Amino acid sequence: MAAEEHTGLLADPHTWVLFSALLFAVVAFKKGKQPFLNMLDSRTARIKSELEEAERLKAEAQDLLADCQKKHRDAVQTVQKIIDNAHEAATLIQKEAAQKLEENLARRETLLLERIHRAEATAVRELHEQAADLAASAAEKLLAEAMGKQGAKLVEEAIEELPKQLN
Repeated sequence: MAAEEHTGLLADPHTWVLFSALLFAVVAFKKGKQPFLNMLDSRTARIKSELEEAERLKAEAQDLLADCQKKHRDAVQTVQKIIDNAHEAATLIQKEAAQKLEENLARRETLLLERIHRAEATAVRELHEQAADLAASAAEKLLAEAMGKQGAKLVEEAIEELPKQLN
């Protein structure tokens, strides 16, 4: 029976399938090991290069972010300086405008006072002229009245004294 079992083992198709599968695995391992390892090595190298590229891109992105943040801070500082300068300029312009307004008001006040003084002087002069005209008219009327009464006598006396004054 032992011989039969032994020959039965060789006659069993499962044994030959197992044997051929093992033989195939050994041949596939011997022949396919190197290409498989090469494929894994190339994939590892590709992944490694992609990781290095990702690290490089990450470093560039961080540098770019830091640069952008610095530019942003600089821009904010520049804008703040511009705003501060604008406030200072506006304050200065406001002070200058107030000073010019005060100067203009003072100049106009002086001009108006000068006009008032001239108008007063003109009014006083006109009053003096009117008073002089009234006085002259009054004197003329008084003289005319006085002359009317003594006019003929004075004319004769003036004519008599004329030759004396001519000598």
